[in-house]
Amino acid sequence: MFTLLTPKARDTALDLARGDYQLSLLRGSASWAGSDLKGAAARSGRSYADSRESLLARLAEAGLYVERTKGERGRTVVVIMTAAERRRSKDRPAAEAAASVIEKAKKAKAAAERKAAREKARAERDLAADLPALEVIAHAR
Repeated sequence: MFTLLTPKARDTALDLARGDYQLSLLRGSASWAGSDLKGAAARSGRSYADSRESLLARLAEAGLYVERTKGERGRTVVVIMTAAERRRSKDRPAAEAAASVIEKAKKAKAAAERKAAREKARAERDLAADLPALEVIAHAR
């Protein structure tokens, strides 16, 4: 993954992206170093570099915290989070803080899905318990 984008910063960041290339950068499917550009895109790499820089500038102007860092094997990774999320992370490295926020959001989503499944099962169980009484009422009419 080339981009660590927290859920609270996601909507703002995606709204600020202009074009498919910038969207793919934010979604993590394109390299921030431009190493995945091919053909004519690779030959006009300067315009893609300008596009990357303008996106980062727009994100920073919108009040998001943006930091370029090196990930595993020297890969360029961009961390994007809200300023409040960065303040809460205190002295931790930005990549570690963003990964923690993303992990918490995934856990919260999974918990909500489990809760919805439990409520659905409970409703089905209650309906099954009421079914004999409902059949009696239906046949009485």
